[in-house]
Amino acid sequence: MLGPEGFFCRFDAFAKPLKDFRIKTVSGAIVSIISSVVIFFLFVSELVTYLSPQTKQEIIVDVNRGQKMSIKLDVTYFYIPCVMVNLDTMDTTGEQKIDVMHEVYKTPVDTNGATIADSVRHAVNDPVKPDISDRKDPNYCGSCYGAETSTRKCCNTCKEVQLAYHELHWVVQNVSIFKQCREENWEEEIKKVGKEGCRVHGILEVNRVAGSFHIAPGNSYASDHVHVHNLQAFSGVKMNMTHKITTLAFGDTYPGQVNPLDGVTMVVVEPARMFSYYLKLVPTIYTHYDSKADSDTVVQTNQYSVTWHSRGTPLSGESQGIPGLFFSYEISPILVNIVQENRSFLHFLTNTCAIVGGVFTVASLLDAFIYHSTCAVLKSSRRA
Repeated sequence: MLGPEGFFCRFDAFAKPLKDFRIKTVSGAIVSIISSVVIFFLFVSELVTYLSPQTKQEIIVDVNRGQKMSIKLDVTYFYIPCVMVNLDTMDTTGEQKIDVMHEVYKTPVDTNGATIADSVRHAVNDPVKPDISDRKDPNYCGSCYGAETSTRKCCNTCKEVQLAYHELHWVVQNVSIFKQCREENWEEEIKKVGKEGCRVHGILEVNRVAGSFHIAPGNSYASDHVHVHNLQAFSGVKMNMTHKITTLAFGDTYPGQVNPLDGVTMVVVEPARMFSYYLKLVPTIYTHYDSKADSDTVVQTNQYSVTWHSRGTPLSGESQGIPGLFFSYEISPILVNIVQENRSFLHFLTNTCAIVGGVFTVASLLDAFIYHSTCAVLKSSRRA
């Protein structure tokens, strides 16, 4: 009669032969060493895969409309001073967005890009407003030099004088004849062309529709709902449009995202070139697990592709265009949803067991084949 222990031993699927009947061979040792090395490398590979997040992508129709979009930019002109640089935005209808939320700054730099003065906040698309902070008389009314109209009685800044002349289609030959321009040292500022640059950096908040923005020299105005650039004050000035786009991103950036224009530098030999950048935006939602917050983090952004070209302007002998950087963007109706997931420990454990068991099984079959083949060869040689 078998006791309880003997009864359960009958279910042992791994019968152990007696030690005296075990045979150890050189070929078996070699197979064992090789299989152990294979198991080690496969285990390390599986461990790396387990620790690396898994990324899944899907494409769906973008139904989000009527939202805002942030544009992060950092662009440097190396030879155009900040007094000449303007940043303006427009939507697909061509109208200016006067109420655009923004936080954009202009920083004077030298021709190597090093900062030489403090940043000044830039008013994007703001209409020209009288600046009487340095006037002793609060009721000061500057002359428009014959360009007064029923709607414009005073010109308190150099830009207002130029705008008044532009509205009457008069040509400004020399801004130094205007008192306002002399007080603002416009001639001295214009002399900085080629000796001083400007870094434009910050964030624009725009509607999430197709549109454009440009960073260009000259005075920009809204005249009869039309965006106008006036370069009369800079006629005869040779403008080198060499520039660097340090950053241009449409929304927040997720890990591994590539913005094609980041770090791009354009060195220009010909003066007064016009650069046009055409961007195709693809809305993207990136979701990943944040272990510190113990929750998913969602980043709504835009990937983009870009094509560009440059050409001359009337200031360089061509027929049309104005010097500067012009960015036009369109938004794709397709949205890319990227989800980054961590693999489960159970999946890792299952794959590890499969690796160990599979390698040992194959190694056992290989060892048995080698052993029996060797025995057969030895037996046949003895008979011979």
